Amino acid sequence: MATYTLDEVMAEAGPKTYSLEEVLQPNGAPTKRLTRTDKYVKGLLDPLVGIGQLTQHAIGPELQAKSANEMNAMGAPMGLSVQPGQLDQQIANDEQQYQINRSAAGETGIDGYRLLGNIVNPLTLNPSAKIPQAASTAGKIATGAAVGGAMGATQPVVSGGFDSEKRNQIAAGAVGGALVPAVIGGTSRIISPKASTNPNVATLKAEGVRPTIGQTLGGAWNRAEEKLMSVPLVGDLIGNARGMANSQFEEAVYNRALKPIGAKLPNGLSGREALSFTEETLGQKYDDVLTKIGAVKLDPSFNLKVSSLNNLAKNIKDDKAQKAYEMALETVKSNADSNGIMTSEAYKMVESELGTMARKLGSSDDVFMNKVAGAVKQLQDELRQTLERQAGPLSKELKSVNSAYAQFKRVQNAAAKIAADGGEFTPAQFQNAVKTMDRSKNKASFARGDALMQDLGDAGKSVLGGKVPNSGTADRLMLGLGAGSAAGYFIDPAIAAGVLGGAAMYSSPAQRLLTGMVSSRPDSAALTADFLRKNSQYLLPAGGVAGLGLLNQ
Repeated sequence: MATYTLDEVMAEAGPKTYSLEEVLQPNGAPTKRLTRTDKYVKGLLDPLVGIGQLTQHAIGPELQAKSANEMNAMGAPMGLSVQPGQLDQQIANDEQQYQINRSAAGETGIDGYRLLGNIVNPLTLNPSAKIPQAASTAGKIATGAAVGGAMGATQPVVSGGFDSEKRNQIAAGAVGGALVPAVIGGTSRIISPKASTNPNVATLKAEGVRPTIGQTLGGAWNRAEEKLMSVPLVGDLIGNARGMANSQFEEAVYNRALKPIGAKLPNGLSGREALSFTEETLGQKYDDVLTKIGAVKLDPSFNLKVSSLNNLAKNIKDDKAQKAYEMALETVKSNADSNGIMTSEAYKMVESELGTMARKLGSSDDVFMNKVAGAVKQLQDELRQTLERQAGPLSKELKSVNSAYAQFKRVQNAAAKIAADGGEFTPAQFQNAVKTMDRSKNKASFARGDALMQDLGDAGKSVLGGKVPNSGTADRLMLGLGAGSAAGYFIDPAIAAGVLGGAAMYSSPAQRLLTGMVSSRPDSAALTADFLRKNSQYLLPAGGVAGLGLLNQ
């Protein structure tokens, strides 16, 4: 049986038009078995052919011949040949032959290797590397749409009217490209949610605080959870869960203060009871250490430093201020014997009294009193250093008690706030206490974020917020389960199921599971998510191709 080329058959056909199947198959014309390389090369050629076709339609007839010659020169190594004015027909014929070859091999659906050639292509990869990364989600979507649209513009039109089909290609490519940032963003958040890399969430978890799922995710999730608190029953459970997180925060603050001495707040204590327990525990520990150390001698080092301090105090040219300093100094001297020895009980009283005097002087509106407050505080510090020098092997234990006391002062300040109910305080009140107790100039330590216990205060306020939620109990529970409400919520099975489902989600086991899922990820998860975000521009052409694929289905 004779074999004909496509050009010979088309030339003999005369004015009658045949489909490629009609021309080839009845005459037994052979089909070519496509290799993976053939398909990949086809994909590589598609943008080149599409650009050439677009150019042919954009220029006038007089330039088409010149353009065809230039395309032939570029495409010759790959077997591409274009006749002036016949490019659309040649592209359609070539595509038809390609699809017949696929059909003959039993191939249907997505042409994976051709798509790979479209994407992994110098005409797409090189420009993709230069695409700027937009900061906002809207900017990323706009960039994706532009790249996807450009990808659609470079694809050849193989059927239909050129103008309308090209518009469809650009639109489909733009939609596919715009979806890429959304998909990448969603995938990245699934792989590594913000909650899993949020240092504030990590700080609270390390301290035994379990925020609700809304508080853990933050943002819109947290706002939605707050609004759900108005829903009967579910709102009560959310309020209870949030109230529990706040109680756990308060417990964590007390335990942070007790940690240096190896103590812990007993279960069930809160508010003033927790405050009293911590104060008594620290006081007992301090007394024990002082008893072990015994009497304190005001040594030559103390006397030398106090002498220098006296000279500085004399430079404060104000009689009242100097008198205040002399009173502080007399408090020290009068409680030591002629040899400069002070009992442990006397030391404790003097050290506490100096601290009280320094705070009162520092809060005065008188500038001279403020100056002398620093001298009194320095006198207290010199007394403490004297004790540490004489503590010997007990110095480490003494430092631990002093560290615990310093942290407890922040807790004490928070519990004393006007709005603190029964000694219970919010994370915002505790953070305010941390700032208030920062003795650095102009609150510099707090401004830097490294004030004592500020890490816990910042984490609590950021994640848990500044309000203690109403746990519901009697008031809202009665409203939710009253006769009228009960009829409305439980006669309708769908509403009842939704309410009960939401209630189940806010049970303690469910909350532990949910918050654990979104806040715990291996280190590799964050690296993977970051890699996807930084290299998403390379996937924008793939989005455009995907959009075109949907157009062709």
